Amino acid sequence: MPNKAPKERIKLSPYFVAYMDILGAKKYINSDQSEDYLNKIQLLYNETIQMLKANNQNIYRLSTKFKIFSDNIIIAMPYESFLNDLQNSINSLYIMMFVVFFQIVALNYSMLVRGSIVIDEFYIDENFVYGKALTQAYKLENEIANYPRVIINPKDIGKFNKADTQQRMLIRDNSNLYYIDPFEYYFNEIEGFDKKEALKFVVKTLKSMLNENNDEKINQKVCWFINMFNEF
Repeated sequence: MPNKAPKERIKLSPYFVAYMDILGAKKYINSDQSEDYLNKIQLLYNETIQMLKANNQNIYRLSTKFKIFSDNIIIAMPYESFLNDLQNSINSLYIMMFVVFFQIVALNYSMLVRGSIVIDEFYIDENFVYGKALTQAYKLENEIANYPRVIINPKDIGKFNKADTQQRMLIRDNSNLYYIDPFEYYFNEIEGFDKKEALKFVVKTLKSMLNENNDEKINQKVCWFINMFNEF
């Protein structure tokens, strides 16, 4: 039977792509608690979207696409290659805000997130995702990020630190890697909640994660996150 070409040829185009992984998820996925964990991930996604809508409706109206598979999350927003530098600056800030909200909401479910953001060729639709942006983002998350943080691809950092708000959201480590500080943006830019109580909740959650977890490797990552929070 001859192969039939698709009616319309699909194309790669530049995207901002955030790829995130929930740390320690595999032990829950493979356990008797798997279904409960699945529902927590769904709640995490839904509550993040609600937080985005509550704080900036315009973010949600942008051409933003999501994919969740197992414990991995992809957020993609178009990057305009040849024009509209202002829109690119807005989109780079917005994808950072997505990451902040996702990390903050994840704490409600005692989850920590690791990931990366890159700009490169990408394709996404309702069926599949593909492209160099995804492979690069996965490599950075899996091999470079190390700790529960979301790093910016070093070659793309110039697109993420133009605005004062963005600069305040970024931390640079001793290896000259930049990553997002979720606490800086959430506690200093978002209004309408009891910040003292929210800080107490973060402290309580991180302490319980450290005390209840028997995995030394994961506890090292929890300690790193605690240090980031204490520095904030």
